[in-house]
Amino acid sequence: MLDSQLTNAGFFEISGPVEPPQPGITYVRPQANETVRIFIPADGSGIEVYAGTLRQSRLVFNGPIEQALALPWLLPPSN
Repeated sequence: MLDSQLTNAGFFEISGPVEPPQPGITYVRPQANETVRIFIPADGSGIEVYAGTLRQSRLVFNGPIEQALALPWLLPPSN
């Protein structure tokens, strides 16, 4: 379910050595002013949302997936 919501919001799954170095799934959505990166740990314990560049970003949310879905960073971009 979360996968389809992220896809509909313009995110795509990436693979590779992106921090944090732990098992999980990472999604990104590049934008003109910053990239939003979502990390979902393999244990499903929550979600981490980062904004900035892919390599240098700031943590903007760390918590339950249910709460994260209301964040403006996860909404589809307005055209």
